[in-house]
Amino acid sequence: MEKINYDKYVGISINLEKIEDTKFKNNHPNGFNKGFKAKNTFINLVLSKKFNCLFVNYGDGKWFHTSEIQKQEEHEGYDLIYTLNSVYKVTPIFSAISGVQEKYSI
Repeated sequence: MEKINYDKYVGISINLEKIEDTKFKNNHPNGFNKGFKAKNTFINLVLSKKFNCLFVNYGDGKWFHTSEIQKQEEHEGYDLIYTLNSVYKVTPIFSAISGVQEKYSI
């Protein structure tokens, strides 16, 4: 398992999408199947770092967390997060924070 760069998400809203289910054959016990989206949300960095997974609010005070993160791939404009059970696309929403676009373009 590699070290995950959670700090890059400090103060940034994101869109999260489950793009692949690698364990449940798209029949997740809690209904979080391929295509699940959490839009314009944030990552709870304290809990995410503590448990090595993504904790996100997906509306009306509802929280979702991934299984343990195994790998983070950084791409231009988005990241792919590989967990024990799934693959997620994390897309930062750059428009609200100056300087962030440059940080992700390196």
